[in-house]
Amino acid sequence: MQMQAWMKAAAIALALGAAGVAYVSATRPGGLSGEDAASSAPGSGWGMIRPDASPGMATPAVGAKAGLSLEQVRHKLFKEGSFQGTEPSGDWCVVAAKLSPCADLRKRFEYYILGLGEVTIEDIRALVADEARRAHGDELAGAIMSVWDRYWQLRSHTWRNAFVQSDRNTWMPAFEEQRMVRRQILGEDWARAFFADDETKFKQYVAQMDSGQPPPPDPGEPVPQMAPGKDPAAVHAERVARYGQDAANRLAKADEEWADWERRLAAARTEWDRLKGAGQLSDVQRRQDMQAYIASHFQADEHLRVKALLNI
Repeated sequence: MQMQAWMKAAAIALALGAAGVAYVSATRPGGLSGEDAASSAPGSGWGMIRPDASPGMATPAVGAKAGLSLEQVRHKLFKEGSFQGTEPSGDWCVVAAKLSPCADLRKRFEYYILGLGEVTIEDIRALVADEARRAHGDELAGAIMSVWDRYWQLRSHTWRNAFVQSDRNTWMPAFEEQRMVRRQILGEDWARAFFADDETKFKQYVAQMDSGQPPPPDPGEPVPQMAPGKDPAAVHAERVARYGQDAANRLAKADEEWADWERRLAAARTEWDRLKGAGQLSDVQRRQDMQAYIASHFQADEHLRVKALLNI
């Protein structure tokens, strides 16, 4: 089982280059942003892409019409589609009025590419160009779109060396081809900015397997959680072994915050039940009293969530 988990993790790292990474760093109401989730998860920055998927093949835009206006594209994605309630991840990588290679531009590109299937790639390219132009003007937008075109060329590249997860002999040829082609298409600086972290992680996995040491934990495995009957010390020790002391400490802090939230929510539910049963109070008075209770026991950004959960 350990070897199977290791192979899955290594496959994820290598498959990343075959088809591109789906960065979903979009902020949604009532939850962590994708950036926060990615930074707190082991194996941060890896795209969970099926290694057996045909590399470089774009998802067809089912039902989408070519040549939509920018207003129509925005409406289709941000008002009707999957981008509702989100904001673009990453960054344009413009520093001191100059485009500089950085990984965040890949994240920005991948955010928009997630719209494939709702609109065409031509529509997405037009949207990215317009967004870049609005943010930084025509000249820098042109430079950004030059990188976009090369990145999309790489993303739609047909690879000669197939990656087969169960065949260790296919891993390095596929990796070396991807590494070389990235630099041929993007240039050394942008290839390093976009993929150096992924390449380093993959090589570390291969080296660890070759050394005969126990494989690292599968990034897809659930994080060990506290639960009734579990020894907290044992759970913490397992987290330290998997993710390191700092990450285990952050998870412990998250556990404490969650337990505090659950306790306060349970108390609020009890108070709301008491007020609903208070016959001497009018409905307006009950709601006013509960509003005061929530204000004194919850942060302002928690109020809407509490009211929704209590059906107030």
